[in-house]
Amino acid sequence: MKSSLPPADRGRSATNRYPSLPSASASTNFRNFRSPPLNHRQYPSSSFPPNYRRDRPPATPNFIVQLVHPRTPAANSDDAKPSPSFSVRKQVISTLASLCGIPEESVHVPQFGCIAGSFSFRQWVDALSAVVALWEYRLQGKTLLVPELVANVTVPSDVEELRDRLRGLFSAHVLSLMENGDCVKKVRAEIEEKTRQVESFSSKRGIKIEAFERKKAIEAERDLVVKRLEEFKNGMNSILRFLEGRDGEKDDVAVFSLEGDYDWPRIHSLIRRECRRLEDGLPIYAYRRNILKRIHGEQVMVLIGETGSGKSTQLVQFLADSGVAASESIVCTQPRKIAALTLADRVREESNGCYEENSVRCTPAFSSTEEISSKVVFMTDNCLLQHYIKDRSLPGVSCVIIDEAHERSLNTDLLLALLKDLMCRRIDLRLVIMSATADAYQLSEYFFGCGILCVTGRNFPVEIIYSPRDAEGSSGTGRIAPYADDVVKKAVEVHKTEKEGTILAFLTSQAEVEWACERFIAPSAVALPLHGKLSFEEQFRVFQSHPGKRKVIFATNIAETSLTIPGVKFVIDSGMVKESKYEPRTGMSILRVCRVSQSSARQRAGRAGRTEPGRCYRLYSKHEFESMNLNQEPEIRRVHLGVALLRILALGVDNVADFDFVDAPVPEAIAMAVKNLVQLGAVIEKNGVLELTQEGHCLVKLGLEPKLGKLILGCFRHRMGKEGTVLAAVMANASSIFCRVGSLDDKMKADCLKVQFCNPNGDLFTLLSVYKEWASLPRERRNKWCWENSLNAKSMRRCEDTVKELEICIERELSLVSPSYWVWNPTEGNNNKHDKRLKTVILASLAENVAMYTGYDQLGYEVALTGQQVQLHPSCSLLAFGQKPNWVVFGELLSVVDQYLVCVTSFDFEALSLLDPPPPFDASHMDEWRLRVEKVAGCSSTLLKRLCGKSNHGLLSIVSRARSLCVDERISIQVDVDQNEILLYAPPHDMEKVSALVSDALECEKKWMRNECLEKYIYHGRGQVPMALFGSGAQIKHLEVDQRFLTADVFYYGDSFVDDRELLRFLERKIDVCICSIHKFAGNKQDCDEKDKWGRITFLTPESAMKATEIQRFDFNGSVLKLFPSLATGGGGMFKMPSFPSVTAMIRWPQRESTGRGVLKCPSGDVHSVFNGTSDIVIGTRYARFETDQRFSDSILITNIDSGLVEADVLDALEFYTGRTDLEFFLLRRKSVRCPPPTVCADMLHKRIFACMSSSSPEPNCVQVKVFEPKESDYFMRALITFDGRLHLEAAKALEELDGEVLPGCLSWQKIKCEQKFQSSIICPASVYNIVKRQLNVKLTSFERQRGGTWHLEPTHGGAYRVKISAYATKPISEMRRSLEELVRGRPINHPGLTPRVLQHLSSRDGIVLMRRIQHETETYILLDRHSLTVRICGSEEKIAAAEQELVRSLLAYHERQQLEIRLRGPQLRPDLMKEVVNRFGPDLQGIKEKVNGVDLKLNTRYHVIQVHGSVEMRQEVEKIVYELAREGCEPGGEPDEIEVECPICLCEVDDGYSLEGCSHVFCKACLLEQLEASMRNFDAFPILCSHTDCGAPIVLADMRALLSQEKLDELFKASLSSFVTTSDGNFRFCSTPDCPSVYRVAVGPRESGEPFICGACNAETCRRCHLEYHPYITCERYKLFKEDPDMSLKDWAKGKNVKECPFCKSTIEKSEGCNHLLCRCGKHICWVCLDFFTHQEPCYEHLRAVHGGIGIFDELGIPLL
Repeated sequence: MKSSLPPADRGRSATNRYPSLPSASASTNFRNFRSPPLNHRQYPSSSFPPNYRRDRPPATPNFIVQLVHPRTPAANSDDAKPSPSFSVRKQVISTLASLCGIPEESVHVPQFGCIAGSFSFRQWVDALSAVVALWEYRLQGKTLLVPELVANVTVPSDVEELRDRLRGLFSAHVLSLMENGDCVKKVRAEIEEKTRQVESFSSKRGIKIEAFERKKAIEAERDLVVKRLEEFKNGMNSILRFLEGRDGEKDDVAVFSLEGDYDWPRIHSLIRRECRRLEDGLPIYAYRRNILKRIHGEQVMVLIGETGSGKSTQLVQFLADSGVAASESIVCTQPRKIAALTLADRVREESNGCYEENSVRCTPAFSSTEEISSKVVFMTDNCLLQHYIKDRSLPGVSCVIIDEAHERSLNTDLLLALLKDLMCRRIDLRLVIMSATADAYQLSEYFFGCGILCVTGRNFPVEIIYSPRDAEGSSGTGRIAPYADDVVKKAVEVHKTEKEGTILAFLTSQAEVEWACERFIAPSAVALPLHGKLSFEEQFRVFQSHPGKRKVIFATNIAETSLTIPGVKFVIDSGMVKESKYEPRTGMSILRVCRVSQSSARQRAGRAGRTEPGRCYRLYSKHEFESMNLNQEPEIRRVHLGVALLRILALGVDNVADFDFVDAPVPEAIAMAVKNLVQLGAVIEKNGVLELTQEGHCLVKLGLEPKLGKLILGCFRHRMGKEGTVLAAVMANASSIFCRVGSLDDKMKADCLKVQFCNPNGDLFTLLSVYKEWASLPRERRNKWCWENSLNAKSMRRCEDTVKELEICIERELSLVSPSYWVWNPTEGNNNKHDKRLKTVILASLAENVAMYTGYDQLGYEVALTGQQVQLHPSCSLLAFGQKPNWVVFGELLSVVDQYLVCVTSFDFEALSLLDPPPPFDASHMDEWRLRVEKVAGCSSTLLKRLCGKSNHGLLSIVSRARSLCVDERISIQVDVDQNEILLYAPPHDMEKVSALVSDALECEKKWMRNECLEKYIYHGRGQVPMALFGSGAQIKHLEVDQRFLTADVFYYGDSFVDDRELLRFLERKIDVCICSIHKFAGNKQDCDEKDKWGRITFLTPESAMKATEIQRFDFNGSVLKLFPSLATGGGGMFKMPSFPSVTAMIRWPQRESTGRGVLKCPSGDVHSVFNGTSDIVIGTRYARFETDQRFSDSILITNIDSGLVEADVLDALEFYTGRTDLEFFLLRRKSVRCPPPTVCADMLHKRIFACMSSSSPEPNCVQVKVFEPKESDYFMRALITFDGRLHLEAAKALEELDGEVLPGCLSWQKIKCEQKFQSSIICPASVYNIVKRQLNVKLTSFERQRGGTWHLEPTHGGAYRVKISAYATKPISEMRRSLEELVRGRPINHPGLTPRVLQHLSSRDGIVLMRRIQHETETYILLDRHSLTVRICGSEEKIAAAEQELVRSLLAYHERQQLEIRLRGPQLRPDLMKEVVNRFGPDLQGIKEKVNGVDLKLNTRYHVIQVHGSVEMRQEVEKIVYELAREGCEPGGEPDEIEVECPICLCEVDDGYSLEGCSHVFCKACLLEQLEASMRNFDAFPILCSHTDCGAPIVLADMRALLSQEKLDELFKASLSSFVTTSDGNFRFCSTPDCPSVYRVAVGPRESGEPFICGACNAETCRRCHLEYHPYITCERYKLFKEDPDMSLKDWAKGKNVKECPFCKSTIEKSEGCNHLLCRCGKHICWVCLDFFTHQEPCYEHLRAVHGGIGIFDELGIPLL
């Protein structure tokens, strides 16, 4: 007979692990303990029977004390630790026996079973003492074995004696714990410590608000600890009253329901759990009695427990312990299955031994045959909802606890509404709604104004720091949002500035998390990802310690509530979350990034205060936080309502609108859900009432999303039940099955591995094939297989669990047996019948999620219901194939940065007609309007670039016109410069219109290409430099030597966008001229000084240019066009004249005459003390008089001022007299006089200024004058003068001469005053400004300090920055502007390897990524001109050098890789080539590597290319292997034969071909170069024409630029110029100076001007008629005769004059007066009388005296010689 002691619970606690049992090493501890010796009773017979053996107990002892292992919850699980070995157990039992004084012969240790050992006794007193002693050891924690007494002899008094002894023992133990237990001591010490902290605040005077708040917080913590201690004592008193039999002293609500016999193991478990609760310090423990009283007295209660309060695990135990609302089962619901399972295990572990076995259960899945019978049941809200649908009274349930109500899931809201109705029918039912952040008042009001109880949490204080993103901050990278970059920067900052502590940063997606981990680099930190797609092992890394390194965890909102990571001290909250949102208007479920709610933000901040005080950095402002929603929007307003409506209809609700929702969804959502259910065939409408169909009832029983349920049922109808359950499982886990994590190489490897599974039918077929192959493997190989194929093993197991649950549910609820075999086989081909059946089922399940391929990759797919264009998600299996299907059906719409279709399956168009009911859209109409593609080939690359224009403006203009013409925004045009083709995308009925528009634009561009000319100055110099228009055929189209302008500036005054091509064609029609050069202004219209300037155009003749500018104004599409002669005309090549920045100056002259009086003021107010008594100051030519101003006390009136003076003259005199520079003076003036009109004044000013500058021979258009229209009240007329910056010295001199002058028609006092301050401005784009900010400030500061200038920096409306500079001279302005332009425009990159073909890569996506990377690494900004393919880099010199080096290296390496790429996608290739390559040669292409030795290959699945790392020969071998495989899947004769092209020059096959831009004929590049070089040597070869038969088209300028270097192009220009001059019929000639390049026009006819040609290159003066030296005042014919006979003029002159011939040099000599001595130019002294000559003058005079009687002077005077 056993005693009343029940066997111990077989549960097992985490704190009751068997390793703590006494062992051999611990036996000494037992020996030190001395218990009272046992008083052995004498047995009836002291002699033993003959067969008695001392090695075993007697056969039938009277009493047996068994020692039983405590059973724990893990005892039956796989994780349970193995039982101790027999030897260990035997030593433990022997130790206990020796401690209790039990003889060895009474000890028995069995080898097997749950009994660890037993003691045999003959006498009761020995058995009693042993039981009491063993329980005493058990209570003291010295053994974990539970004693049980087995009495073969029953005596009632013995039972009572044992009960009394144990009651006393347990009571003493309880009292001891209450008074001096270790847990009580710790709590008392904690109370004393907090009391000291509070007192320390009280001793301080004038404490701050922060300290006061801290004091209040400590007081609240102390009070909570005191309450916990009181609650502990109350619980122990409740146990003590039961032990002492004082049942009459019970409280209003008993903490423990203890009745009947004494269950000592249970009482011991209760005592131990109370001690643990006190030690754990969960705040809810302090509120236990209060909670129980409220639940006992109220039917519904809302319990708001902060995070960490312990509400989820403790409340069910409180109710089960006390018996309150526990007459039947207590059901606690959770939104997620994993939470229900985890909580059940936790509660089962904590309450081990407190209840009977199986009292705590978890039923994660609903079963219609299973009843709720356990004391505590955890389940999902969906499961309880199914129980309610089965039986609306919920029998067997006495209390329902709705946990995590703040999540407001769809099932939770439905459950709350149904329970509200049930509460009215079942008064005994109790409902507790628990949450951490829910809107308690809303829930209270919904449930009849029920009570609310708030329980504080256990978090440590968290400091909130708001750190909003700067407006000029980071701007994201690629597709990563800006906030992700901010999170990484903040993490780096916190790591550098804060001490130890884990950093937890919240982002929104797996991509952002992985990107952040890659970007965060710190030597003393480790970046860890945390998101739902990681395996358990990878997630577990965040819990592991990393010695010497700080953990920086980048996580999604999975770390918000689901996980608690120890050691988190710093939280970085991006404030963003990704959530699914159902849009009733479109019927689409969209996953997008949005702001979190305030409750979620608090949850995130709370992560930092779990173990110690922390800090939360919110990357948004406090205002943004306050503008957030208080709580997360209920799921019923965010998701599709199909499941909810099915369940509501299953409950018999006729009108869904009358259902009592907590938060009613919008009517549109209900209507859309009804429409969807009707489409699925689950609901029909009869007489305005919705009814469930048979399929609808099946869907309700399954409890799945309607589309998943429909999918399963459809597959079962086609006898493909296995496929249906697997499809439903993988569809629910589709986003997490394939792993794509780690570095870029790891991700590319994962992409290659995925290709082998990709199915051309779409994602669901791909996932189905993955699961089938995984399920066919042995279990021990599955994890390794997943690792090898980059699959998430955890997700695969989750799918398997889902499949099993679905199979059980289908069998139980629908009585359908799920087949264990597969019907579908992915290897049968793409068109087998099973594929078609599965596609039909999938389409029927997702009939509203249909999308049609638009026909244009940029637009992607058009959603049938909404019409929006969406792309396939980059992870879609269909992208692994070269051809996109026309019709697809998708699972959901994902909205991140862009919108994507996910979980996509293709289907045939004919399947839409088989749908019943038919689809809710017109599929035939959509198919008719689908875009078709038409190819325009034969266009040159230059022509296509010009068609596109700068920044694609030209192409966009054509597209805009086409869309307007056809009223279709989908129409697009794609230009492929590499393939020299244009692709037109338009519906069939609009294709002709679009084609006509493109053809018209191409013809226009071809004409401008043929007419294009290069403006080239024939030499580099100043003054009148001749300019030539060098055009097609290498001909000089026009030579301008008379300095007439050919270029005009075009100004467009209008707000609308202007079509450049249309504008030019308009000008050609209006003026009837030929345009030969176009320069479009490339600046931002909002950010430039001349914002109305469109650009410049050059005409073929000066007459055309003059004609265009004479008209000036044109009305163009409602706007105004104006043309003005251009200031800047550029050339090209080595003779290009540099364009200089302009400088401006202001001049003014009075229009109101001075009265001779003026007012003087001084800002300091001491003007009277300065000028008191002053009367002798001369101002101008008069003495000025000073008087006190009667109107203003702080002013002096000055009179007697010369009316011709201006304010500046008077102020100069006053400042000179006083030495003050702070004076202010203004003249009093009369009414304005009449002045010449502003246009007349502008002409006069222009003539004056140009006359002052004419000495330098400037161009007439180097000066522009604008006179402003004056107002009647203006004192002055003002004019703005703009100079060409290169003439800054001449401009300053001209202004100096103009100062003080009077214009004709003005009065004498209207003198011009030049403001000695010049100004200019330059625009700096924001992106460049952020890079060159420091250098810009240095330059401007130097300009201000060294050049005396001033500057001002201001932002523009377009986001750029305008730098205004001003100075008192033109030279510093011009030089400073030139320096700023060099800084802003950047340094051009000229590298011989950067050919146009290489630079084209920068326009691609990879090129953009490359530029951004270099910009980030070098802190520079790279400017790419896509039209001219030039690159400039902005930044400091050293950083520009580093950026240039890296750019050249990376770009050349990328180009080399591109050259070695093998494309697997194209019009001539099979669509599945990439998959076949992977299947044949492996994901790593090992099969090809084995065939081609030494080659390294990488497969880029995104671009469908194989990257070959090796030689060109290796690439050719690999290409041969790949294309042989490609031909296997092609039809015979499908490949076109290659056509050999013959060069018309060498008549051989074209080698290194070049296609001419004008006619597209192909030549050898070397042959064309030879033709051009031959033309340079033969002047008769111009024009240079195409050598193709019957062509004769001139070679255009674009060809010459592409084929020739700049030096060769200049050489060709010289040759063409020589040919032009030679063949000009004498109209032009070269300068007569040898090797001088200058050309002049020959003067023909008498009316031509006789002005000479002054060469600007050699300064020679030449007659333009006879081409000899300039000969003024003499005719050309006469001058030619003089050139033939130089003395002819002398002879004519000598006729009739007194002249003779020098006897020595024969030169003509003349004696006009004086003596007869003459000195010839040859140096001889000649006697005029006899013509004798001498070497010196003395002999000559002696000769005259001696021979002729004198020197002959008197003869001249008429005096006779005496």
